[in-house]
Amino acid sequence: GTALGALLPSRRFWATPLLLVLNAAVWAAMAASGVSATDPSGHDLVRWGSNVSNLTLHGQPWRLLTSVFVHAGMAHMLLNAFSLWLLGVLLEARVGAVRLLAVYLGSGVAGSLATLWYHQDGINSVGASGAIFGLYGFFLALLLSKKIALDKFDRRAMLGLVIYLVMSNLIAGISGNVDNAAHLGGLLMGALVAGPLALAGLMPNAE
Repeated sequence: GTALGALLPSRRFWATPLLLVLNAAVWAAMAASGVSATDPSGHDLVRWGSNVSNLTLHGQPWRLLTSVFVHAGMAHMLLNAFSLWLLGVLLEARVGAVRLLAVYLGSGVAGSLATLWYHQDGINSVGASGAIFGLYGFFLALLLSKKIALDKFDRRAMLGLVIYLVMSNLIAGISGNVDNAAHLGGLLMGALVAGPLALAGLMPNAE
């Protein structure tokens, strides 16, 4: 059916399913190795590639990327997976799988760097939220530049939805144990990537 089709890869929709599988596979592998499926310890997260200041900055820069695929339990992974799926369905067929993948990975690394910069006293950070906020920033820039072909009312509704999701996540981040530095770093990176692509005419309108 249609719901299943929204998850299955196709010629025009493979980056989102690939990223969803990678996120779920890392969580499942952690759980299979004996790490708590719902509440992994800080030590376990470090072993699996978290962004931890005194390691990332001292010889292990790969943690800027690996931390994007590590999550602090099933709820954290599922929440990010749902956001990724929603954005993937809205964006991937319109902008292309390679662009979506590049924005996701680039924004994830940018979010990790923003986290290190903001938390000068040290941080042990995981999760895809910087990458997801990059997709939000990318989508907002494309909507505002009218590079996605929608009628006026659909554009307003889509803008309202994306702004609501961004603001609700940022507000939740102020009150909870959430890394808003990664959110803002990713958001900025996504918007910065979209701008030049749109201006250079490298971003197609929807078919």
